[in-house]
Amino acid sequence: MISVLIPSYNNAQFIIMALASAINIKNVKEIIIIDDASIDNTEEIIKNIKKKENKIIYKKNPVNLGTGRSYLKALNLCNQDYILMLNSDDFFIPEGIDKLYQFLTSNRLDLAYGKMAIQKKKEIFGFNHPGYKKNSYIDNRNELEDLLIYDMYMPSFGTIIKRTVLSGFYNTKYIDDLNKDFGDIFKAHDYDLFLNLAKRRIKIGFLNDIVCVWNPKETSQSGDKYFTTGCAAAESAFLFNRYYTKNENFGNKTLFKIKQRIQEKLENAICRDNLDSNYKKHLSRFFKNIPD
Repeated sequence: MISVLIPSYNNAQFIIMALASAINIKNVKEIIIIDDASIDNTEEIIKNIKKKENKIIYKKNPVNLGTGRSYLKALNLCNQDYILMLNSDDFFIPEGIDKLYQFLTSNRLDLAYGKMAIQKKKEIFGFNHPGYKKNSYIDNRNELEDLLIYDMYMPSFGTIIKRTVLSGFYNTKYIDDLNKDFGDIFKAHDYDLFLNLAKRRIKIGFLNDIVCVWNPKETSQSGDKYFTTGCAAAESAFLFNRYYTKNENFGNKTLFKIKQRIQEKLENAICRDNLDSNYKKHLSRFFKNIPD
């Protein structure tokens, strides 16, 4: 069965939909919410829902720890064999997640992911990520290479992970080291995790069905500010530097595609000539690693 892990900070206006979608998944046994010291009425909302729903486990951080550490706190509390992340402003397609779970367990996968849709102005649209394949597959793709080429095509809240594959390495020290190596609070911790798991060559499958809905906001990690500051380009460059070695045997065509993607992200930065010095460091190292 599945544990849903929800870090939340000041998302009272969205969390009801997120919770409702998780509650209606047949294979979800528990929903663990880590309230990251919200100052809105998140606590009141969750406690009212909790009175009627025994799947919910609610904890509130006394101080803001950030999404990464809050997610780890939820992970340490879970009791099920499989985990599923959920941002508190996004939501699941319950029947899609149940289908994904059956796909994962019947094929004995370590990780299975589906497709996401996107919500704009209260309407839901298909989202055709360039990293999606046309058909479902089981363990027949170089995920590390393709994640670096196409970026984050595995939606973090549309991906079920076998909990044991995280044992022994994914902990507070891991997050602390990630932040230290980046030189700042690293935001794309889900992208880093999936690259790490791909590097470990775990058994991964893709189900060609929509399983979740993304509700982007300006203040979210994937909002405009993440790109216009150059942070998106710098984090992608940092992850390439972190996971790529020449032993991966990527061809020049692959390296060119990766370079092109990060250059496109950099072009979205408003002040490319006045980037944060830390961002410049990671981007400089990246471009030195890629042949012209």
